[in-house]
Amino acid sequence: MNMTYGSTIGELMSLKELVKLLIEKEHVSPRAIKVLLDLLVDKEEGVQSHELSAATIVLSMVASVDHTLVSHNMNLLITAGFTGDVELAKNTCILLQQGVPSKKQDAQDFTRLEETHRLVSTISDKLLETFDTPQVDWIGFSCEGVKALYGLVEVPDSVVTELLNKLLLRTFPAKGGDLLDNMEDDAPVPNPLAGLHMYRLLSLLGQTALSTLVHIDTRVLDELKHRSAVRLQIEENKREKKLERRGNKTLNESGVDAAEEELGLQGATADDAEAEHVRQVLEREIVTGQGYLARFTPLLRHICSSPQLYPCHRIQNAAVLALCKFMLVSSALCEDNIQLLFTLLEKSEDEKTRCNIMILLHDLIIRFPNLLVNWTNKIYARLSDESVKVRSTTIRVLTNLILNDMVKVKGNISELAGCLEDEDPKIRSLTKLFFAELSKKSNAIYNVMADIISHLSDPETGRSKEHFQSIMKYLFEFIDKDKQAESLVEKLCHRFRATRSDRQWHDLSFCLSLLSYSERSLKKLLDNIACYHDKLSDAEVYTNFTLIVDKARKNVKSEDLVNDFETKLRFCHEKGAGDGTEGTDEIMSQMRDLIIKPPPPAPKQTRARGRKKKESSSAEEEEEREEEPAPRAKRPVRRGKRRPPVSSEESDDDLELPEIQNNSTEDDSDDFETTVKSAGRGARKKMPPPAAAKKKPVASGRRSRR
Repeated sequence: MNMTYGSTIGELMSLKELVKLLIEKEHVSPRAIKVLLDLLVDKEEGVQSHELSAATIVLSMVASVDHTLVSHNMNLLITAGFTGDVELAKNTCILLQQGVPSKKQDAQDFTRLEETHRLVSTISDKLLETFDTPQVDWIGFSCEGVKALYGLVEVPDSVVTELLNKLLLRTFPAKGGDLLDNMEDDAPVPNPLAGLHMYRLLSLLGQTALSTLVHIDTRVLDELKHRSAVRLQIEENKREKKLERRGNKTLNESGVDAAEEELGLQGATADDAEAEHVRQVLEREIVTGQGYLARFTPLLRHICSSPQLYPCHRIQNAAVLALCKFMLVSSALCEDNIQLLFTLLEKSEDEKTRCNIMILLHDLIIRFPNLLVNWTNKIYARLSDESVKVRSTTIRVLTNLILNDMVKVKGNISELAGCLEDEDPKIRSLTKLFFAELSKKSNAIYNVMADIISHLSDPETGRSKEHFQSIMKYLFEFIDKDKQAESLVEKLCHRFRATRSDRQWHDLSFCLSLLSYSERSLKKLLDNIACYHDKLSDAEVYTNFTLIVDKARKNVKSEDLVNDFETKLRFCHEKGAGDGTEGTDEIMSQMRDLIIKPPPPAPKQTRARGRKKKESSSAEEEEEREEEPAPRAKRPVRRGKRRPPVSSEESDDDLELPEIQNNSTEDDSDDFETTVKSAGRGARKKMPPPAAAKKKPVASGRRSRR
């Protein structure tokens, strides 16, 4: 209980998970839970209200694991929880919400309360009783009370509508029930509690719209699907009984498969039809059309667009929140008011209003992503807001959206990277946490690195060199793959051509110096030297490239490649630092002479039998030709072009044997190969023809070719 005092929402959620673990491992005895219930019911003397609230919070954590705690002690909790202050009533409503089973199967068997149940009247009476009381958390109590009603009551719409009508009469007593038809033109009623009543009524309207959305989109839709499944099961049972009465107790496999497929298609079609029906109800019958909440939409729009008539920041904030929650229900209403919402996000003077708009924009993007895809730039623009709270909220929202792939990263990610050097340490910490989480996705940071460098190195951004280098040092720690470094080297080299100032040269060369170089990446940098050779005359650029050489000497095994790169860098630096009379083409032609040629590769061994190396020195060839004996008489193998097949009409006398060409290159015989080589190269000494190679009559043209 002591850990709940003064705890934030995040701390309470962590404590809730801890209590769940303790209960699952049976470290919490039933006696401890009974002590908390007795403390809440008996209210002994000396027990303060904050202790009762703490006991209720702990009980709600226990009930999140065992929802029967609420159902078995419902009357006891109603009696004890709503007789104290507003804070105790709010925590009691949170405890009662845990009575709804979280599992779908248990939720279907859960019996909801009737409209005449004691809980309904107790919550309504408590809200009306404290509506005029200032300095209490009435809005928190009303939100949790509406959630409890929508979760536990069978028909919550009529209950909440009746409550809103009563509060409306309290807010505008002079107009009575006729106010709803002409709200847009009415100004606030001048009474001492008019601002307080308006503020609380608008907050309750927004929560009602949101609770209605959750109720219809989850509980009602699940109930419709459950009824559809039951109906299909009944039809299947009837079909089986009908087959049994006919005497066909067994079906062949094709008949069974057809029946199952038909039932599956019917179930899928029914689910789609029910989902579409629910969507149409939300679009046309809740906050638009003839719905009860639709009558408040003009009032909300009027208050948001007329801050001069409603200067109170609390009323403006409540109206904006209510309008955003109305927009969550209907895409048509969202599309009609999205321009107004972003205008308020940009021009509202209240930082709390801007923060709340940013939080609800997160929900709008998740629900209607296609409607807000063109407004992403406006969200990123809040990263430069003058308020630390707005910037912090924007980073949290973007972190959640980007990591869940709801917002595109490219194009505006540089604005988020700039927050790494924000003046507030909390914002810097949040930004580092975002990039650390983003790096866990494959190639996520590498894909946006070139975009970040391009935007942050732009002189128009006004970012200092120290901030740029600090940001790059942090981001380049996530580039740890050789392929990423190699590709990034090529991209950065080509960006030198588009630079417009010396500052951009310095930034790009600094980024290149942060990479770790392998032999391939260094060769890629050397191959693209034409992109940046004219920038090497700058002392800072040259210094950054010398750092690259020092890194390469530690990682690259080829010393010739490193020396070649270093020689060309020094040459370009000295030429560029001279009188500048030599042009680019002349410098590049001179650099080609500085190339250190690697040694020739070792000759490859061939598997072909009787094949010799084609390349040899002229002296060796002469010696071979002189010492080589006369070739033996052997029929040479034809190496000329293949003649077309001889037709059967041709005679054997007309068939001529083609002569051996001198440009032949291969033969199975070593002697013949030497003869061909010497003839092809125009040797001075001709070899005598083979003695045994006389022309004999050939019986057939096909035999001669064989």
